Amino acid sequence: MLEHSLYSDCFSSADMRSVWSEHATISAWLKVEQTLARHQALENLIPQEAADALDAVSVCNLDTERLHEDMMLVGRPIVGLVEQLRRQVGEHATKVHYRATTQDIMDTALALQMKIGLEHIQTGLQRLTTAIEQHIDQLGDTVMIGRTNGQHALPIRAETKLTVWKVELQRRAQALEEAGVRGLNVQIGGPVGDLRGYENGTGHRIKEGVAATLGLNVVEPHWQNARDGLADVVTALGGLCATLCKISHNVNLLSSSDISEWSEVHEAGKGASSAMAHKQNQRASEFGEAVARLGRQRAEQIGEFTTHQHERSGGMWIGEWIVIPETFLLTSGALSWVETIFANLVVDSESMARKVADFEDSTAGKTH
Repeated sequence: MLEHSLYSDCFSSADMRSVWSEHATISAWLKVEQTLARHQALENLIPQEAADALDAVSVCNLDTERLHEDMMLVGRPIVGLVEQLRRQVGEHATKVHYRATTQDIMDTALALQMKIGLEHIQTGLQRLTTAIEQHIDQLGDTVMIGRTNGQHALPIRAETKLTVWKVELQRRAQALEEAGVRGLNVQIGGPVGDLRGYENGTGHRIKEGVAATLGLNVVEPHWQNARDGLADVVTALGGLCATLCKISHNVNLLSSSDISEWSEVHEAGKGASSAMAHKQNQRASEFGEAVARLGRQRAEQIGEFTTHQHERSGGMWIGEWIVIPETFLLTSGALSWVETIFANLVVDSESMARKVADFEDSTAGKTH
């Protein structure tokens, strides 16, 4: 459903889909292979000509149908990729994927895609908080009814409600940044992660060089079976989705016919009902809530895949291939909808003032 052209923009942003597309994923694998080869050449482990030959290969040179066939046979996509790359470089074939393992390539590429994905999320969060700040500035001293447990409580400043949301979003942005420090790591270690086959510190230098080139971090000795960093990133996305869900739901509540204090800008046909012509449904807030709920729930699944057996566990690892990209996609969709909410939000200060006046009249003279 996330890939259906009819629904894709409802559940994810175009930018995030470009990060996690099949083309982008294969490109990331290829980039890691090429980067590894360049740093191995710097250490004189492979000829510079081999690294140059591999650098000349692009995704367009690959047979994706054959990659699919090999994937279904082998159960891993990198074996087929490496076979094709070796055919592409001719006499340098034995120097492709030199002293590497499938997880080196896929984990490092995953970290690279997550890095780009987090940059898109942070940019969207900056736009959103700026939009909320503009509404705060416009509200001035506007007062509205505060509500606790679904009941009228006491009048509050409308900007206080928005400021709470803004600051919460800023904390979510900080949490994502901190999670990235722990989770965006290079994975260069070979079959069991311990850099076997490398001598005199060359493995560590190559690992650090690849990390520097790709803008990733280094952890020692490896994280083949230590997925806590990934879990931190995905969990932080889930926390953001929870905030986006709450904001969307509250905007929808305030837009209800019974409250009618906030609403989305309407245009002909927007939020239309097929059966009730008088309705103007609040689409951005309802989609924001739904997609954010899905993102939070998907993020919660990452805990299932952190309990590897021994040095590596395929049954755990494979689950990440779905959970991590879809969490990023759904988070981007939820964030886009909440951006849309505040780009079009209309605050009815007269309606808020009437409710405050009615409240004050109804509570006048009442004491505990």
